[in-house]
Order: sequence, then structure tokens, then C-alpha cells
Amino acid sequence: MQQSSIAEYLAPEAHEQGIQQGIQQGAQKTIRENILEALAFQLQPEIAETFKSDLETINDLQRLKQLFRTAMRVETADDFTQALKENGE
Repeated sequence: MQQSSIAEYLAPEAHEQGIQQGIQQGAQKTIRENILEALAFQLQPEIAETFKSDLETINDLQRLKQLFRTAMRVETADDFTQALKENGE
């Protein structure tokens, strides 16, 4: 009978977790880029860029999706700033 190490049993789970984490990070990055694109379209590219650092601190995918929906219909930079504050609470 051959003995297996604990690492051999844990390796597939760790690998799967790594894949899921990579997928999550990719989705977050894509939504952040889409938010900036929507803001650039609705406002101006220079204004959109001012939100980049704030967006990079947000890791909640649902919150990012909500901000994307807001960015698609925002009328002023102040409106989006308010949405960032409201969603942050």
C-alpha cells in the first residue's frame, strides 16, 4: 500500500482556489475598465481617470457591477463621487 502525503491531497484544492481567485481578479479588472470607459464616454476621459485609484481599492464584484450601472447613466463627476460614497458604507 502506498502512502500519500497531505500535500498531495491538498494540492488539487489549492490549485482550484488559485484558479477561482484568478477568475475573480480578472472579472474585477474587466469591470473596473468598463466603469472607466463608461465614465469617459459619459463625462470626459480625464475625469474618468480621476476615479481609477478609488476603483482599484474595491474588490466586491457586486459593488463594482452596481458602480458600472451607475457609470453608464451618470451626468456629472459629483454624481459618481456620491455613488462611490454611498456604496462604500
